[in-house]
Amino acid sequence: MTDDVLMVDSGTGARRVRLRDYLNGAAEEQAIAAEHTWIKRLRQLDVDGQPLRRRFTLRGDSLWWFAELYLHKHQVVLGLFRTIAALDHLIARERPVEMRVEGRHRLLRGLAPQAARVHGIRYRGAGGFGGSRMRLMRMDLRARGLTLAAKASRARTRHAPTPDGSTRIAAFVHRAFWQAGVSKGSGESYIGPVLEALETRLGDAVTYVGVGPAANFRARRWWHVLRPDRGRSAAIPIESLAPIATLHDSLRVWGDRHAMRRALWNSIDVRQHAAIGGYDCWPAIREELAGIALLQWPWSARAMDEAGAALDALRPAVALTYAEAGGWGRALMLEARRRGIPTAGLQHGFIYHSWLNYLHEPDEMRPDPGNPADAGFPRPVKTLVFDDYARTHLEQHGRFPAASLIVTGSPRLDVLVRAAAALSPQEIAAALDAAGAGRSRALVLFVAKYRQARHVLAALADAVAGMPDVQLAVKTHPAETPDAYSPVAEGRTNIRVLPATAPLAALLRASQAIVTVNSTVALDAAVLGVPALVIGLPNNLSPFVEAGIMAGAATVAEIAPALRRILYDQGFRLQMERARSEYLPRVGIASDGRAAARSADAVLALISHGSQP
Repeated sequence: MTDDVLMVDSGTGARRVRLRDYLNGAAEEQAIAAEHTWIKRLRQLDVDGQPLRRRFTLRGDSLWWFAELYLHKHQVVLGLFRTIAALDHLIARERPVEMRVEGRHRLLRGLAPQAARVHGIRYRGAGGFGGSRMRLMRMDLRARGLTLAAKASRARTRHAPTPDGSTRIAAFVHRAFWQAGVSKGSGESYIGPVLEALETRLGDAVTYVGVGPAANFRARRWWHVLRPDRGRSAAIPIESLAPIATLHDSLRVWGDRHAMRRALWNSIDVRQHAAIGGYDCWPAIREELAGIALLQWPWSARAMDEAGAALDALRPAVALTYAEAGGWGRALMLEARRRGIPTAGLQHGFIYHSWLNYLHEPDEMRPDPGNPADAGFPRPVKTLVFDDYARTHLEQHGRFPAASLIVTGSPRLDVLVRAAAALSPQEIAAALDAAGAGRSRALVLFVAKYRQARHVLAALADAVAGMPDVQLAVKTHPAETPDAYSPVAEGRTNIRVLPATAPLAALLRASQAIVTVNSTVALDAAVLGVPALVIGLPNNLSPFVEAGIMAGAATVAEIAPALRRILYDQGFRLQMERARSEYLPRVGIASDGRAAARSADAVLALISHGSQP
């Protein structure tokens, strides 16, 4: 929706408007809440005489847990709610007599003509969601390619050592986030300190299973699975533990994909559910349902087959992962639960309040009364979280049992705090030089994903351009390349783009403030005493802005004054410091250096206590 543009004529001549400008913060929050409600309602709708959750299963377990992930990740449903809200606000404010869509913005082109008809506005140009047949063909071709690639990957995967029964803990990790050349658990980018602590206690009894492609998700292509496995990490490729014979059930699901698609399409309840706010959104929803049946469910079924085969081969006392809320993690939790193997889910990043992966209704956490084999949402036996903020969120909004949640602290924060405390003045000065600030400019560090920040980056760059005594350093996100930020920095002498490998601890120590959209580095900075400005509000850091521990800018016009205030208003900086000193201890966001050890203790306790929550 960032670049959606319309030409509107309110009787005084046509002018170009940007749809985003008609979606304020309150409307954005309402659209997110409406998306969640719409997706969650889907599980209860009738398909072939049964609730959707019960209609589609594998080995008795509902495939609903994967359907909601697909809808939330693709954000088409969210896009529909946002576009409808923005259109309604635009029409109420501008009262146009004529409008047309510029560009090929599919959702807007499908919705704008409907809005025009309802409000008696002349609509010019092409309309409709368009092109569904071709997109469906491409979707099915992709489904075929992924299935063929999964079969081919078995041929190129190195042979796994024969399990000897020595595995006590099986840690399922993503290969793309393992540091090349590191053979121990410390090479894992997200939970390396915890794995290292477990190795200290158990040695080789900790076995790593690698899932997913070796390439970063921004760079991966489906054909990458055909490349030879070059031993990127110490993790055993899960393909080597799950030969083709173990994929029987998922291949059956793949064969049934079009039958499942037709069942979804033929549901009267689902078709009626696609009427959103008086708009017929069926063409867009229809394609999302096809994606669930053709892509998501066959992939999810294969993940379940592979997870089950790996657990059968290794027979661990405990299985753990840090991706327990995603598709792979849910597959692992289902198969471990089926086998009575205790599981641990390790928090590895901030749990956003609007992240559907961690939002559950009460009935989802309970067994399906009409299907005894469906024991409810596949949560871990124990979920290890960083702080009381995460614990409270999961208990209240995720409906996790209180006894299943353990606050262990953030190992990554411990590492960062230790690194920051060990820095010499010379190393901090070197960070200033690398960022282009030297001794003459105040350093402001920008940390965020480009795709989340692109609509506000230009305004930030303009604000910094008007502050010649300020240097903005953009630290590239690990999932992106510096090239993404080049247009922002080009021609500006006080903006420099740094690689993802630039040392974060030194940059934070050197900075007067950080600016972000959604990055949890803002919380790391808060622990280190560095104030943060959150732009592009509302977003997932809104609760911390509301608590007063971070500054905020909801519009592009607010960015420059907010940045000046956080840099030059000493009273405001002191006010934020007091708010941080009161708030952070209250929710347990802190570092004491023992998070990895506590996490290891909690995982090891599962060996003796078994699978009881």
